Amino acid sequence: MGGVAIWAMHFIGNRAIILYPASPGMNGLQLSYSAGFTALSFFVPIIFLLLAYLLMGTSSEAVGWLRLSTGGTFAGLSICGMHYLGQAGISNYDTFYLPGHIVGSVVIAVVATTVALTLFFILRNNFTNTLYKRASCAVILSGAVTGMHWTAALGTRYRLKPNTGFSRDTRQMTVVITIVMSVVSCILALLFAIAVNRSRAHQHNRAQKIILASATFDREGRLMVLPDGMMPTREITDSFREKVFEDAFDKLHPVFQWLYRTTRHWKSLNGLIDGMKAHIRQSNTPNHPHDYIEDYGFIFRELFCLAAQDLADSTHRALEDMGVLYDEIIITGGATPGERNGSNVESGIGRGKFLFLVKTVDRSDALRLTAYGFRFTNPDNVTENIARSLQVSNESIRAHMKSMGSCASAEHEISPGVFLGCFAVRANVKGGFDVLVRTDIRSQLPMVRLPLTTLSQSHIRHLKEQEGKTVTRVMENLQVIHSSGSDPSDTPPFITMFRNALRKLINELNDPFFAEAVLILQPIAVPCMNPIDKEVGTAFIIVFKIMVPIHSRTVANPPKFEFAPLAFFSLQQRCYPFSPDHDTHSRRTHREFSGKAVLVPRPSKQRFSGTMAPWQSKENAKVTTTTLSSGASHASSSSEENLMHDSPIVNPFASGGIMVSQSVSVEHAEAKNGIEMHTMGPSAAVVKEDDMEQPTWVELLFKGVISSPN
Repeated sequence: MGGVAIWAMHFIGNRAIILYPASPGMNGLQLSYSAGFTALSFFVPIIFLLLAYLLMGTSSEAVGWLRLSTGGTFAGLSICGMHYLGQAGISNYDTFYLPGHIVGSVVIAVVATTVALTLFFILRNNFTNTLYKRASCAVILSGAVTGMHWTAALGTRYRLKPNTGFSRDTRQMTVVITIVMSVVSCILALLFAIAVNRSRAHQHNRAQKIILASATFDREGRLMVLPDGMMPTREITDSFREKVFEDAFDKLHPVFQWLYRTTRHWKSLNGLIDGMKAHIRQSNTPNHPHDYIEDYGFIFRELFCLAAQDLADSTHRALEDMGVLYDEIIITGGATPGERNGSNVESGIGRGKFLFLVKTVDRSDALRLTAYGFRFTNPDNVTENIARSLQVSNESIRAHMKSMGSCASAEHEISPGVFLGCFAVRANVKGGFDVLVRTDIRSQLPMVRLPLTTLSQSHIRHLKEQEGKTVTRVMENLQVIHSSGSDPSDTPPFITMFRNALRKLINELNDPFFAEAVLILQPIAVPCMNPIDKEVGTAFIIVFKIMVPIHSRTVANPPKFEFAPLAFFSLQQRCYPFSPDHDTHSRRTHREFSGKAVLVPRPSKQRFSGTMAPWQSKENAKVTTTTLSSGASHASSSSEENLMHDSPIVNPFASGGIMVSQSVSVEHAEAKNGIEMHTMGPSAAVVKEDDMEQPTWVELLFKGVISSPN
């Protein structure tokens, strides 16, 4: 911008100024330039533009008008300063300038440059690389340079210096210099393009690996990204051995479900991270053959935990503040340009996988992260960049981002109260069963809220009258009750509320199958938390159950509900913040990982004296590709490479130990009106010493659907 677009333009433009055009043979009286001022005029726009860009190009997404105007003024003055310094370098003429043209040239340069840079930084906030947007900025900037130049040139008067005589015409030399500079700039641009292509190739390779990303949102729903518009990521492994698993790695796989539960109770990893590092280091020693894989599911879980810890360190947060695992795995790589424009490319075997830790931070945490150099922007602004990096379609990433925002928002969590819901189960052609859930919150059934805080005995009596009846029959009965009284006010309020809620649920589902769903008497008691006072409460769900035909599909467009694996949905009901099953999971985790301590050999005496064991040499400390990652992994994106720089630990899980526990009884908040309700789910379970988890309300309800589907 400074050296070519401004400096070269000036001298090429002055080449068009011909003095004494009507007199032939006057080349010796054309403009001649001195070397000193010419060289000085080259550096002035570069320095001023650098200051302008530094002033405007902050890490914050919002560029203030004060910085924009100041930066635009700096950039405009750099153009004017270069022009008049270049004019001062004319050695054979004295120059005189009309004040009006000076003012006009300054105004043109400052205003046009400010407008161009404002557009540039606004587009930069959108992280866009569209050609026509860049071309618009270029046209405005070129107009600022050329407009200022010719306005100033029209107000310039030349007077030949005395005793100058004829001099060598240096105009050709200026043309040669500008051409050389332009060629050098093209070469630099080519080198930059090669570097960008290498970076994209690296992104393509990363799209074939297993990557963990941090999807952090603020209260306004803006996504935290790096200055280049990408989310913070860490590589879990670049040699994922999915074939070693008995089943495909998806949300039904035990390893994924373990990760899902662990991220909802990070405290279960207390004291285990150092032991995981030591165990991974031991698993990659040359003593193991190249095809050696011992319990790859265990190894992969360790790699995930270490990548999460590394990601937490890189974002200056504690592991407990990294959020929860997103319940979908994004399949990456292999998308052609046509696929990225709209088709669904999230299929196939052998492609990379992206896992996301989703978190919503408050304003103070968002400001702290911004101070560390991160930016918060509208997810739509970075969809194109992220989709290109993951090599998936823009529509797919946009849908996932919206789902992550809902997953991270506390506003969508169930709160205490009374709900009317549908428990629709469908057999899966691949085995198992699916359950109908909300598309935006896949941990919740389709349901609507009643304006009640709890259920009374009279409410239960009304429900008992409709027990076992279909939705169609219940609506008919409620209508009869509503119209039987001479005065509408005589209708029990619960009947009116129940009928309105049922009508709303019918309209939301918008599917004929729901007409055959039958009402069960016993409301489901689901533990939850009051979002206002953060107190533990209970949500009661009045459920209509049905076994849906296997070929049934949701007919709503766009669909508000979808079928999700029943087993995973049941697992989600164990993962609420205060679940007693977290303690069970913690004890199992500590026993399992502490048991791996026997695999690491005891340290020798030499090790205590400060001498490294043979297998701890620098050559042997590198991670091999047999189990984890190749040495080509980038330190900036891989947590595996950092494993080799930690000091050895005598007992890998010495700080973790074995968690000793005793029976713990967890009270469940029940209604205080004497309602007899069967306990459904782990909320009122007694955690036994053998860590046997009680069935969730989903499992108990499913048994009822299977035993009597109609």
